Amino acid sequence: MITMDERENITPPEIPSAPAPAADEMTMEELLAEAEREKSLVGTAVTARVVDIGASGILVDIGLKSEGVIPLAEFHALPAPPKPGDTFPVVIKSPSGPDGHTLVSWSEARTRAAWPRILEAKTAGTPVEGRVIRAVKGGLVVDVGLEAFLPASQADRRAVQNLNGWVGKTLTLLVLETDQKKGNVVVSRRSVLEREARAKREEMLKTLAAGQVLQGTVTGLTNFGAFVDVGGVEGLVRLPDISWRRIGKPSDELKVGQTVEVKVLKFDPAAQKLSLGRKQCLPHPWDGIEARFPAGKIIEGKVTHVTDFGAFVELAPGIEGLIHKSEFSWDERAAKPSELAAPGRTVSVWVLTVNRAEERISLSLKRAGENPWQDVAVKFPVGSKVKGVVTRLAEFGAFVALGGGIEGLLRVEDLSWARRIPHPKDVLSVGQELELKVLEVNSKAEKLALSLKQMSPDPYAAFQVGATVEGPVTRLTERGAFVMIAPEIEAFLPAGEISSEHRGEDPSERRREGSPERRREEVSELLKVGDVVTASVIRVEKKPRRIEISVRKHDRKEERRLLKQYRDSGEGVSLADVTGWGRPEETADKPGDATPP
Repeated sequence: MITMDERENITPPEIPSAPAPAADEMTMEELLAEAEREKSLVGTAVTARVVDIGASGILVDIGLKSEGVIPLAEFHALPAPPKPGDTFPVVIKSPSGPDGHTLVSWSEARTRAAWPRILEAKTAGTPVEGRVIRAVKGGLVVDVGLEAFLPASQADRRAVQNLNGWVGKTLTLLVLETDQKKGNVVVSRRSVLEREARAKREEMLKTLAAGQVLQGTVTGLTNFGAFVDVGGVEGLVRLPDISWRRIGKPSDELKVGQTVEVKVLKFDPAAQKLSLGRKQCLPHPWDGIEARFPAGKIIEGKVTHVTDFGAFVELAPGIEGLIHKSEFSWDERAAKPSELAAPGRTVSVWVLTVNRAEERISLSLKRAGENPWQDVAVKFPVGSKVKGVVTRLAEFGAFVALGGGIEGLLRVEDLSWARRIPHPKDVLSVGQELELKVLEVNSKAEKLALSLKQMSPDPYAAFQVGATVEGPVTRLTERGAFVMIAPEIEAFLPAGEISSEHRGEDPSERRREGSPERRREEVSELLKVGDVVTASVIRVEKKPRRIEISVRKHDRKEERRLLKQYRDSGEGVSLADVTGWGRPEETADKPGDATPP
């Protein structure tokens, strides 16, 4: 910026130093000659010395018979007006100015001196310094030795919102356009910044690598992240990489112009794309998490957002835990999470589990209060009968609410003594009320086992080895037949135990003979579905709920019984009378069978 004492490119003419004669001593010809001489000096540059400073102008000595005057407005580009004794070049504008003083201009002399430098700067592309004088429509007026226009679009690399805030700043600029005839100069700060950025960028691109930690400046914010300039190269910090804590938008953590430390996450030299991370330079909030939030501790947190499966609670910046919907209330029929919690609400929660590796914390809202499982063994002792309502069905059983926040499990194997039920939905429905027996209570594990079948005696207990049973054949297989010996209780009759005619053979050997189809045919030759058979129980297995019976052994037992009856009967009663074999209508098809073993 040109100062008052700059005189480059200004050569004041020689002015007689002798004082002009007083007007009352001059002849008319001399007065006319003096006036003509002063008129001829208009437009020339001379050196002025400040004599006095008035309210509207500065009085200067320019070596003529009358002193010159400069309006104060011409010095608005200076931080402070000149003071008495200061010297600087001026241009004579008019010999007859205010109050008879010669009118001179400091700004015009300064402009004449600045033009050669401005033109040279434009040609060479060298920068100039300028001070912002004022903001005008569409840009700024900048003093570069003369008044130049800086368009708002050329003030910075990005749009400038407040031009008034630039007034008084000194800027480095490039001259874009000049019109000396009209006195117009257009300058740009953006061109200087882009030139510097290109130089920095080229240098930085040579050294960039993943893992580097750099200082950068936030240049812009978007919904998906923040742009950060690191040494002339602009990279993107995506929203999840701004902070360890969950944020809704980048402005929650950053602002334009802020200096931040970032880590290079990924750099693609070919595409010149740079991915940065800010949170990677910050302490990890999950370090030492087990000591800060141990399992079993009750702490306070703020609900951040709610989903159908639960609610997330912020325990500390960057630390969030999940309250699963099952941990909201002891009453499993309670309302949805969205009806029990709202974002921004402060809650007391119980820490269930902490997983540092997966960065997960499980929380419970209901356990932070009174726990109904503490006295469940007193309220529902083992062996007691209880009533409950089915709340959920699963492949392995049904969950039954007993009231007071207590829920028990009715396993599928505890539904029936006799029937094999594939899925609880085959016999139960949600909302159904049941009367059950308590099998097991575990307060610590918060488990309670229930049984429906034990509400009645075990029907299998009525069957002992050696007992005689009777029932219809329900189905046939290659291994034997199934016989319904009691309501919903089937017994298995092996093929080798169907008839006494095979009593001389080893049933296990006989079962191995032939194909499954042939063995099925052999079984069907002896029995048909619907045939009623009488047999003896030969095996009872309570765990797999299995009963095996034998017709063959029942027949042999019956033969022994009849033989004993014959022997104990005395004279006058024959074996044929006891057995009925002698009656024509009951003669056996195979006489050989009548001979007891």
